Amino acid sequence: MATTTGHAPAPSHGQDTHGKKHGLNAELVGMLLFIGSEVMLFASLFTAYFFIRYGVSNEVWPPLKQDGEPFELPVMLTGINTLILVGSSFTLWWGERCLKAGDRKGLIRGLWVTILMGGTFLIIQFNEYAHLGFTPQDRAFSGAFYTLTGFHGAHVAVGLIILSMCLRRAYKNDFTATQHTPLAAGSYYWHFVDIVWVLLFLLVYVI
Repeated sequence: MATTTGHAPAPSHGQDTHGKKHGLNAELVGMLLFIGSEVMLFASLFTAYFFIRYGVSNEVWPPLKQDGEPFELPVMLTGINTLILVGSSFTLWWGERCLKAGDRKGLIRGLWVTILMGGTFLIIQFNEYAHLGFTPQDRAFSGAFYTLTGFHGAHVAVGLIILSMCLRRAYKNDFTATQHTPLAAGSYYWHFVDIVWVLLFLLVYVI
């Protein structure tokens, strides 16, 4: 007759003592796949923009409006707005570092500052729209401009919703130094949105 011992069987390869498999978290993989689809979306928008700029119009860039006045973009103000958004990535990163060090209040402060900076970015962008002096219907240039910046602004708004949900969970002590997958996923998304804006600012406002 077979005998048994009091020792529990050793966990199989790829599992911890709680029976969970090691490897990439499914939620993070899902977010990375979603970001991949967003990369393709923005790639198509940038392609359309370059086609309009270099393949369709032989005019100076930006082209003239119907009244003969040139399109003018507030490069300096948008540059400041870009610094605000890029800075929000660092405040989010700092908040995550605080959580890993066991400082939950630091995480909450980091999330608050990040959300406020992201909201400031949107307010400045809406103010820019109000004072540009042209609409999406004016020319192909203005249509491409509003499409790119508008889609990005919508992504910033989604990112703010995600971070606000993470902030709510942080107040409820849902995140720990080792278990904070939703926060990490939201962080990936926010950093992606920031990188897209830096590229957009350089390609549309500067070059």
